[in-house]
Amino acid sequence: MKKVYVVTHSYDFKGSEEVKDIGIFSSEKKAKKAVKKLKKQKGFKKYKKGFTIGPCLLNQIYWDGGFFAY
Repeated sequence: MKKVYVVTHSYDFKGSEEVKDIGIFSSEKKAKKAVKKLKKQKGFKKYKKGFTIGPCLLNQIYWDGGFFAY
């Protein structure tokens, strides 16, 4: 299976977690390069530790348990 790398950014804003899906990259190296660039931009500069890079397999279900609506 093909592995890609998902970049997200999260931070706490007034007691609520804000999460952004940044992008999906074909290699970990490309994902790290994107994060390095974004850390210099407005907003991200203040929350540099909020980035995560995670491997993800294509054609794979990662959430299959349903959910509750609030």
